[in-house]
Amino acid sequence: MRDFRAIAGRLARGFGRRGEQGWRTRSDPVRARRRALREEVDYWRDWLSNQGGKWANDYSYRLDPNAEVADPALCEVLASLAQKQVSILDVGAGPVSGVGYRFPGKTLSLTPVDPLADQYGRLLAKRGIDPPARTERAEGERLLQRFGPDRFDIAYSRNALDHAVDPVLIIENMLGVVRPEGYVVLRHVRNEAVNQAYVQLHQWNFDERDGRFVIWRPGYESDLTETLAGRAETHCRLESNDKDEGAGWVVCVIRKLRGEATLGAP
Repeated sequence: MRDFRAIAGRLARGFGRRGEQGWRTRSDPVRARRRALREEVDYWRDWLSNQGGKWANDYSYRLDPNAEVADPALCEVLASLAQKQVSILDVGAGPVSGVGYRFPGKTLSLTPVDPLADQYGRLLAKRGIDPPARTERAEGERLLQRFGPDRFDIAYSRNALDHAVDPVLIIENMLGVVRPEGYVVLRHVRNEAVNQAYVQLHQWNFDERDGRFVIWRPGYESDLTETLAGRAETHCRLESNDKDEGAGWVVCVIRKLRGEATLGAP
């Protein structure tokens, strides 16, 4: 695993600030993270207690064991697979996965993971909620250590990796835990850290530039299309987001090449 202090030092260069009445860009994605994680748990506590609140449909969907997969990119990948049994790893799933549990012609085996799974488990137990798939505790940066290489058919994440300490490492781990010719499917709001003024866990921006997949924050930028070249085919596109006219989705489908060694595998 990478040295997060070294990452913090590298990222500290060139970060902008605003005036006393405005926000200040945090100097690294680790600083004040403990407080931000508590706020994330508080968000989901309110979400559960209010049965989703204004996102009541999402609440019902996540807890419905008959909910069909709805993400268009994930549906495209599932439809392309020849096998009937499909294993899916949902990274940064929250207390209850939003992937869905059924897809026509397929039997899905869903494994949701989140570093805050223990706290979420206590929230669910307090409300007597037994989700269709229980979220397990796992850090994205340690997926390979947890599951080993070539374990899943698909690794998926929606609006979660911009919260991470090192999203590039997580994506490399997601690629590592899928089988050769398996897929990593990512859906994130475009440049969400900018949209959220780098507050709480929103510390990274995901973008599409001329079909290339780019992750960045002030002082740091990584072209994942280039980084993964030779190990995977990366297809990145923008999709509209009707719920938030100011931002769209960055959707990336990454296919692991057959015969390539898994990064970090024994």
